[in-house]
Amino acid sequence: MSHVLSWLHVTGVAVSLGTGLFLVFVFFPALKIIEDRQQRMKLLAAAIQYFHPIFLLGICTVFMTGAIRLTDLKIDFGQLYYSSLGHVLLWKFGLTTLIFLIAGGQCFGMGLKLQRMANGVIEGTIERQERLANAIKKMATYNLIALAVTIYFGLKLLPIVYGQH
Repeated sequence: MSHVLSWLHVTGVAVSLGTGLFLVFVFFPALKIIEDRQQRMKLLAAAIQYFHPIFLLGICTVFMTGAIRLTDLKIDFGQLYYSSLGHVLLWKFGLTTLIFLIAGGQCFGMGLKLQRMANGVIEGTIERQERLANAIKKMATYNLIALAVTIYFGLKLLPIVYGQH
């Protein structure tokens, strides 16, 4: 079971990191080709309708598989669990909370508002839509940084978890 969880965990990391990287470093720069500002916002709104759920699926998969794996680790490590893993896990827990807070603002706050504005469901000037788009890009960038640091701490756990304890 732990091999399946590990595989799902790494897959979730790849999905969340991949969608974030693509959105920030490929999609947003490619939008600059479109000169019509309204059309650019409509395309962004259509794209994040798919990117955001995929990103959220990735981070939720990482969270759930990590939480399930922690139960096994508590059993394996016994009384040494907190002294062996506590410091690194504390960082991972804090960063995971940060990732979810940023993702919530990005996907459910700004992303949904931009989608509704770009599609004429709610009122919003093109300037307001562009500010939301810039904020979404900024939040996605912050999340990429938080994901990278979380991955770093996850890699620090590997020798502890799979080594001698």
